[in-house]
Amino acid sequence: MNRCLTFWVSIFIISFTSPMWTWAYADEVNYCHDKESWKEWDELIKKHPHDMDIQMLHAVRIGFCKKIEDGSITFEMASEAFNHLHKTVLQRAQEQKEQWLKGKQL
Repeated sequence: MNRCLTFWVSIFIISFTSPMWTWAYADEVNYCHDKESWKEWDELIKKHPHDMDIQMLHAVRIGFCKKIEDGSITFEMASEAFNHLHKTVLQRAQEQKEQWLKGKQL
């Protein structure tokens, strides 16, 4: 599969894997304890071992869960930071897609 297509498949997966860490504070769902969520992430990183965006988000998730467990960061702080990072990755991917499409049209 070409590199650009692989990238977009990965971004699609990142965008729609459920659940990632898009918590609603009212629900207070802590995905650090969700075995199914960890299984989805494990499958995702095995399927895309060279996608650094997925690897980075996974590593950050692991780190935040550890920090929540240690009590050094609150659930809300981790959620807000992860969601910000996730949004940044998606925005960058969208910008790259737009540039790729512009180049393809020329």
